[in-house]
Amino acid sequence: MYCFFQYMITIMILRMKGAEDAGIYGLSYSYINIFVMISTFGMDNYQLSDVRGRHNDGTYIAARFCTSLAAVLCLFVTLCFFTNFPLPVRLCCAMLMIYRILEGISGVYICILQKADDYKTIGISRCIKSVFTFAAFCAALYFLELNWAIAAMSAAFLLVFILFDFSRVVNRASFTAKVVKRDIINVLKPSFILVIQGVIGNLIIFFPRYMIEKTYSIEELGYFSSITLIMFIFPFLVGPAISVFIPGISGLYAEKQYYIIKRMTFRMGLCVIAGTILLCLSSLIWGRFALALVFGEKILPYSYLLMPTLLASGFMLGCGVLGTVLISMHKRVDCFIATAAAALTVLLSCPALVRDFYMNGSIYSLILAYTVYGIIMLGCILCRLKNKPAIPIM
Repeated sequence: MYCFFQYMITIMILRMKGAEDAGIYGLSYSYINIFVMISTFGMDNYQLSDVRGRHNDGTYIAARFCTSLAAVLCLFVTLCFFTNFPLPVRLCCAMLMIYRILEGISGVYICILQKADDYKTIGISRCIKSVFTFAAFCAALYFLELNWAIAAMSAAFLLVFILFDFSRVVNRASFTAKVVKRDIINVLKPSFILVIQGVIGNLIIFFPRYMIEKTYSIEELGYFSSITLIMFIFPFLVGPAISVFIPGISGLYAEKQYYIIKRMTFRMGLCVIAGTILLCLSSLIWGRFALALVFGEKILPYSYLLMPTLLASGFMLGCGVLGTVLISMHKRVDCFIATAAAALTVLLSCPALVRDFYMNGSIYSLILAYTVYGIIMLGCILCRLKNKPAIPIM
């Protein structure tokens, strides 16, 4: 739902304001995602897993405010002293960060509702937020500039949060508003390595966009960002189906059914490869028509980006499969090492590839990075399962 929401926003910006504003939004969004990982700090999964109530609701809320403040400070320092972004990009980063902070704070309250099995309220809340914020954004974008549209979107989100989420959470009999300050660090500590991995992972997405803006122009980045957003749709749609296998693989690993894990990984990998090939080949038929229909005729000169984008999407999904297997085996350090190697690959290869292959070079660097990422994770999986006696299936 969230990926679809961002995709629609990008389409509206390109249609209503043009490629330059789409480029500003794409660069800003990919950049602030690095700091959003700090603001959320992987707390949602930890909060949901706290079925024994080790920490109060107020402690989780206070922890989210602390991490949000840290993320804002990090963003401010980097924007002022470590980046050379144009002023419109910096302003857009600031406005988008406000919106993402509001999302993060709302997420804590959503987790409280989820722990209470109040999925009806969660569903209504998400539907209202999506429709209301998108309508506010489009209306403001039509009459005003991009940053004002983001501000309107933030205001709409905040209004729904205050009137709907907040009231329904604090009025629950089970809600505990007390904050235990010494527990805040205990809430954050388990997620530290996941946060660092998330920061590095978002750097992989940001840097190729930054190189295009730096090497060419923000307008060309707008067309690039619009098309390459397709890269995330395939993994987003298939990701939930893959996550279903996590408990099963964890159980098989505990029971030492290593052969079955290898077989499942092989089969999922074959499905990803077949799906990627089918998607890439079929794009020769529907590609240009779909791009013109969604983004307009002006994007057709950049349609050559579609095929490598779909290929990169397949590589990303394949890495997602391997990462799911490693996480199921509780090998998070292996995932971290693979992510760091992929980020290093992008940083080293992207500048030269962008110069030599124009905007395609940016996607080639991602494909190369995800190849390194996948090889390392596959090697870790095979190494962890190698020479271990498997218990035969009875």
